[in-house]
Amino acid sequence: MYARRAKASHRDTISYEIDMLEFCAEKLTHSGGSGSDGDSALSLEGFLLHYRNLIRFFSGKHHRNDDISTHNCQAWAGRELSTSEVTTIKEPAAALDDAYYDSISKYLQHCTSMRHEHDRSWDVQTMAGQLAPIIDSFERAFPRRNAASVRLAR
Repeated sequence: MYARRAKASHRDTISYEIDMLEFCAEKLTHSGGSGSDGDSALSLEGFLLHYRNLIRFFSGKHHRNDDISTHNCQAWAGRELSTSEVTTIKEPAAALDDAYYDSISKYLQHCTSMRHEHDRSWDVQTMAGQLAPIIDSFERAFPRRNAASVRLAR
């Protein structure tokens, strides 16, 4: 039997997403990111999946009732975002959501003709660099609180 690490809170779910994004980015950096082997391809797809999850969480866009996101921080953090947190987390994440969410979804979700006809490269370093200040702002605003939230890699 396999399972992801246990999460004690909704905040731990976001910690997991951040940790897995960073883990996959690190694996790609060490492999050269060519995607020509199974490990690189798996790391790229993992990076894209966690990137997509995080930009949607941080942006609060297209929130559904069972989603945790910045759309309703009260539900998982017990407070709303401050004005400065909206400026450093939600607004830049909305721009990344607009830039990447749909293309990542189409690339990953289904076996479509697009995956062959419009295969593309992903600039993981640039994407990670764009998301890093948002993650840093989030980590400062909503610090990790327990051992289950220890970072995998940084």
